[in-house]
Amino acid sequence: MTEGSGWPGELTPADLDVVAEPAGSVAAALAWAELVLEGRIAESWPVTGAAFRRHLTRHWAWNHRFALHQAGRDPLAVADGLADSGPRHPLWPAFARSQQTGDVGRRRLPGWIAAGPPEPVGPDLEVVRLAAAECAGRDRAGPPLTLVLRFTPQGWRVEGHGTSPAPSRWPPGRA
Repeated sequence: MTEGSGWPGELTPADLDVVAEPAGSVAAALAWAELVLEGRIAESWPVTGAAFRRHLTRHWAWNHRFALHQAGRDPLAVADGLADSGPRHPLWPAFARSQQTGDVGRRRLPGWIAAGPPEPVGPDLEVVRLAAAECAGRDRAGPPLTLVLRFTPQGWRVEGHGTSPAPSRWPPGRA
């Protein structure tokens, strides 16, 4: 642990070179986070796992269900269409805008670093914790961005935030 960092197992820049191999889960998580936080949702879509895409679009459709019904659209069908078609879907611009942080375009977003080595949680799943680079080494670094990634034949895909893949149930938030 880096002295005073508050992050168990925080990596030094030299350690990061070992863990963040170019095709590894840490590098994939860092690239995905950069795309999303810069508002480049369409570019992040191909490296977002199918279940997480469905999770995100179902939450959006549920939150907009009344307007979608009023427009004669089935929210579940819209969510599934967005998850499958991504930027080619006619409602993509509205969905993508809703996924952007408030900081997009206003100021340079901080870089992110690994807050520790990836944690295997399944045969093809790893949890990666990221922290804002500007907070690294401080006593109060703030909460990490925790992502779960799945290794697929196409490489690492972000499957959710937190420590388990995102559920894609309807309606969202129900057990």
